[in-house]
Amino acid sequence: MFGKWWFWVIVILGLIVIVVWVPQLILLLLILSLVGLVVGLISPKLAIRWGSRRTRGRVLLTYGLAAVVFFILFGIIAPPTQQPAVPPEPEVEEVDKGHYSTLEVTDVSVSGDKVLISGRTDLPDGASVIVGFDVWGRSGSDLYIGVDEKTTVSKGEFTVTLSIPQRDEFKKGPYEVSVLFTPRGQSENVIELVGKDGENLVGELVNEAGSFKTMKLVEKGDLELSVTPPSYTFQLPSEFSQGSAERTLAEYVLAWKNQDWNRMVTFAQKTWVSVEPDPAGLLEAWYDFKTLKGFEIKDVKKVSEVATDITFIVQYEAVTNQISKKQIVAKVIKETAPYTPSQQGQWGVNPLSALRETDIN
Repeated sequence: MFGKWWFWVIVILGLIVIVVWVPQLILLLLILSLVGLVVGLISPKLAIRWGSRRTRGRVLLTYGLAAVVFFILFGIIAPPTQQPAVPPEPEVEEVDKGHYSTLEVTDVSVSGDKVLISGRTDLPDGASVIVGFDVWGRSGSDLYIGVDEKTTVSKGEFTVTLSIPQRDEFKKGPYEVSVLFTPRGQSENVIELVGKDGENLVGELVNEAGSFKTMKLVEKGDLELSVTPPSYTFQLPSEFSQGSAERTLAEYVLAWKNQDWNRMVTFAQKTWVSVEPDPAGLLEAWYDFKTLKGFEIKDVKKVSEVATDITFIVQYEAVTNQISKKQIVAKVIKETAPYTPSQQGQWGVNPLSALRETDIN
């Protein structure tokens, strides 16, 4: 019999029925047992159709026991539930922070009144560097007269074009080219690579700047520059008659140019000087940051025998390499003593009036 083909067909079909249909059959019987249990507890006569004892106890024994048996059988025979596949956690790519040590100037060329500076670096793309151009050898305490501009690193290179300051100091070299990188003010992407405080900056170009590191390159070189400083009209006291209001104003302004604050006080109005505890110090605070270049009187208006309004033009440098041109109307008063105007007195410039400036294009 075991060698008959139909025997094995029957066996295989039987196994298929057991695997496929038996769990469903047991599940159906479990459901019917639970239904019978609920119905029997409500009305035993509806659930127990046999015998004379149709009580709730018999319902619990019959249908409850059947439900427990079918539940156990279903747990044994039912195929295991396949858990959904959980995708693996994506791997977080580690950022190669590396170390950064290179700043290099590759070319410096001049075109007219411009200087083009190019360089390369191993700093990450998007990093900002400050490129500067100045006269070589100036002290750190000297007035900064150079030019600089921020530029962005792209593919390991940077370039910037700067206007050459048209001032006497730049007529003769040597000159200084500098490149500075600081972690302050950089983008988040750059900070992630170089470190918040420049921890990943290494090498001989690295400097400690308080709580963080910077990287700076300074190079010396000679260039042929075309520098033509602008000329300014500056009227001297000798161009005006002795004892005139105009000459007093010219002396006052010349003392400003020479930053001689005590001399400037001697040509100021006596009344103003008398009420100020430190007139020279106050004038210094007002004018020290203004480097005077030009002075020219444009109009003189006699108000009285002891008062004259003088309109004049000044040109000064308060911001490096930027010239401001202003018109001022100064009141010049003749006094023999504070609060004593007199024709026999001495002319003096009222400093407060000389502070009122009007921009001129």
